[in-house]
Amino acid sequence: MMEVNFDASGDYVENINFVDNASEEQIALLQNQIQEQQKQLSDLEQQQMEKELDDYYAQLEEDRQKEEEAQAKADAEAEAQAEADRKAEEERLAEEEKKQQEEEEAQAKADEEEAQADSEDEAQTESEPEQEEDTEAIEEEETAEQTVSQEQAIQLVRDQQGISEDSPLLVAYDHVDDSGNYIIHVYENVVDNEETGEGHTATQGWYQVSPSDGSITDVTLDGYQ
Repeated sequence: MMEVNFDASGDYVENINFVDNASEEQIALLQNQIQEQQKQLSDLEQQQMEKELDDYYAQLEEDRQKEEEAQAKADAEAEAQAEADRKAEEERLAEEEKKQQEEEEAQAKADEEEAQADSEDEAQTESEPEQEEDTEAIEEEETAEQTVSQEQAIQLVRDQQGISEDSPLLVAYDHVDDSGNYIIHVYENVVDNEETGEGHTATQGWYQVSPSDGSITDVTLDGYQ
């Protein structure tokens, strides 16, 4: 009787053991078993081949997809770089145009200022004689208007208030107000500490003297005290 087995690789191995007195029926059954095992082996080989083909085609498809993705990525990166280069060039051209425009505006402004300065110089040159005449006229008018000097204004206040030269009251010119009148300050120095000589001034009054006619107005209550 013959026995059929498979090894670890899937190949079948025939181990034939002859048994004495085997019948024809047993031999036929054994032959059927061998044929069936051979058929199964053929199916396994076919399945293995189909699996290998499937794996091969799957690998090809995966490689193709990877190649397409890599190409698409490279195209996208190239397009992005081209777009970035285009924008950079546009910005550079815009910056150059802006700079040129600013330079033209600055030059135009400088030319305008220079022309204006030349015009002002010409006008100044033409007006200098007139200004000199006006200045002289103003000085003459002021001289005519100010018939009373500061010293005379002080003396007028001293005479009006009856303040003698040896009086402890002091009469001094302080300033000219907005109307051009002399403001005369009448005050007394008060010694607070005889050892140090420190003290303060005690205001007696403020007087407004007109430089044109010498009239005196007491303005002590008008904020000068």
